[in-house]
Amino acid sequence: MQRVLLAALGAVLVGSACSSNSYGPGSGGNAQPGANQVFMQSSAFNPVTRTVAVGTLVAWVNKDGTTHTVTSSSVPAGAATFSSGNVGGSGQFQVTFATAGTYQYYCTIHGSPGAGMHGTIIVQ
Repeated sequence: MQRVLLAALGAVLVGSACSSNSYGPGSGGNAQPGANQVFMQSSAFNPVTRTVAVGTLVAWVNKDGTTHTVTSSSVPAGAATFSSGNVGGSGQFQVTFATAGTYQYYCTIHGSPGAGMHGTIIVQ
């Protein structure tokens, strides 16, 4: 009986040790994005608004099997626009925000500026 319990406990420990991935600990189907991440899932950006410090690298991670894009629609004066092109399932796109201000963006497939699949990055 003790051997069976020890074997079962060992299997549980091994299984949990192998469950991490590039999205961070515990990022299964219901995981929340990290502090500098935005998930693309269910034709929405999660979170819709993210506030970061100047110089922060933000990663958009596609949690769907559906292709999405990340395309700026409004950026602060002097800041560069951005466009990811198509980001397939499990893919990601990254931008480093060097200029303070508000950045509006959207998915060209599932949204438009300010409607559908759209979001905001506030850089302070």
